[in-house]
Amino acid sequence: MRSAVLETRPAALDPGREGRRAPARWLPASLIAVAALVGATAATAQVTVKAEEFQKADSPWDMAFLPDGTMFFTEKCKGLSVRLPSGKVNALLGVGDSKGYATVRNDLFCDGQAGVQGVAVDPNFATNRFVYVFASSKGPNRTYGGFNNIVMRMKVDAPLAAVSDISEIINDIGYKPAKSAHPFGGPGAHNGGRIRFNPGDGFLYVLTGDNHSGAGPQHPTRIIGKVLRVDRDGKAAAGNNPPAGFDKRIFAYGFRNPQGIAFRPGTNEGSMPFRVERDSLT
Repeated sequence: MRSAVLETRPAALDPGREGRRAPARWLPASLIAVAALVGATAATAQVTVKAEEFQKADSPWDMAFLPDGTMFFTEKCKGLSVRLPSGKVNALLGVGDSKGYATVRNDLFCDGQAGVQGVAVDPNFATNRFVYVFASSKGPNRTYGGFNNIVMRMKVDAPLAAVSDISEIINDIGYKPAKSAHPFGGPGAHNGGRIRFNPGDGFLYVLTGDNHSGAGPQHPTRIIGKVLRVDRDGKAAAGNNPPAGFDKRIFAYGFRNPQGIAFRPGTNEGSMPFRVERDSLT
């Protein structure tokens, strides 16, 4: 006679019989023993991790690499820099009163979760020298209480020491300008901010937060709680196919605060990116 252990799930309902509890499940005692052994082994295993300092940074937010190991990286309240394979760091684009940067833009700022965030290298960087940055901007032309999040495209010079030809390819992304009663509800909250090129389709994906706006992620034209899919000029990518009346740049909508994205290795499926919100992975 095979011994077994009863597993109960008192809150479960039988999915095939509406309103009735699911029957208890019987698990073999051998399975319980194996699980206990694995748990005990994991509890006693020792792992040694060695961490070495690679690059000092103040509130680092994102990084993007060239094939030779050159690393572009952002610091939320400072700006965009690049670390060369030699270890030398060049400060390229700074926020407000930042010191030591080749270029400074006074409209760029940081507050709460907002600031200089995502950075992406163009797949054709070797020929066009383009780098893209998601950042928060203020000014009389901004549409959310004097603020917006923007995506800038810029050209990096050959020595990787300066940027030029800065263009705002997207300048209408939502921003939370004032404090609210939400937990951690200060200005700049739920700001999204990650940008990535899909190596499969060549388009730029831009992740935007809901700014603590319940209606925003479902709104057809407000760029809040959305994933945009655009070309190098910020124009809608072919095949986005949003619902009728929606902004053509929208690839997906209904998000809380997406801050990470990656694509399936090997296939780089553009229709099934992995995304990360602050409290979930999908």
